[in-house]
Amino acid sequence: MPRFSILTSLYCSAPDIYEFYDRTLAAIEKLEGDYEFVFVDDGSPDDGNDIVKELIQRDPNVRLVELSRNFGHHKAIMIGLENVQGELVFMLDSDLEEEPELLEEFYSTMMDGEGDIDVVYGVMENRKGGLMERLPGALFYKIINILSDQPIPENVMAARLMRRDYVENIVRYQETQLYLGGIMTLAGFNQVQYVTKKSSKGRTTYNWARKVSLALDALISYTNKPLTFIAFLGIGICLSSLIIVALFVYRLWSDGGEVEGWMYVLASIWFLGGLTILAIGLVGFYVGRIFIQVKQRPNAIIKRIHN
Repeated sequence: MPRFSILTSLYCSAPDIYEFYDRTLAAIEKLEGDYEFVFVDDGSPDDGNDIVKELIQRDPNVRLVELSRNFGHHKAIMIGLENVQGELVFMLDSDLEEEPELLEEFYSTMMDGEGDIDVVYGVMENRKGGLMERLPGALFYKIINILSDQPIPENVMAARLMRRDYVENIVRYQETQLYLGGIMTLAGFNQVQYVTKKSSKGRTTYNWARKVSLALDALISYTNKPLTFIAFLGIGICLSSLIIVALFVYRLWSDGGEVEGWMYVLASIWFLGGLTILAIGLVGFYVGRIFIQVKQRPNAIIKRIHN
């Protein structure tokens, strides 16, 4: 039986840590496997750090990777992937919206592949939340898949079971602006989805501003097609302008009619001005990320590792 690494990040997760540990450990015991728990404390303001330290006293297979501050969920997970040691890595959120018992289902699916399956990841059967939560999520996946060469599965969950060689290739991505879902798709390998349900506890650390920021980071860090789109849009507008000018000239020459040109000029100025600002802003996003990337700052800083 392989050694399992259970990887999760901590941010305002204190109320769920004991139950997360107990349920996940029970699933491992059913599989009769060896294990380690790797908790990454992403600068959490609650006492989750102390709770994991208590677990370390009870179980020597528990480790705590303490970051120096909050760097974000995706960067915390990447640090965790760099510190796992098991042959199979089971990654999931610690808030229990994703059931720890999925480990058994994922492992069974992976073993059914007779060694040909490298990753089993969860996909929500139905996206959680109300209309105002589901609609933006669906729109995000539609846009990013239109603009990308490697489609990302819609409604993908954090929960996934990964082989060691896949994980070793994931950590080779050293991007400063990190979209974990995109990187895990770009890495390739034989990945199989497992459709399941995801519960909702009604509380989240992501407000609307943070969700929009993450969506922009994901879109811009994953694909450069918006730049190509701007180029073709500019060409299209130029051609359209030439056609409109030709129509005006034809009307003047054919019947001597008058055209109140100021209306068209005003409209075109506003349209082209807005388009120009949009294009410059989008290019600015990419230039800004290049600026950050060339600094070669670490994605996250480990304050200390417990156990």
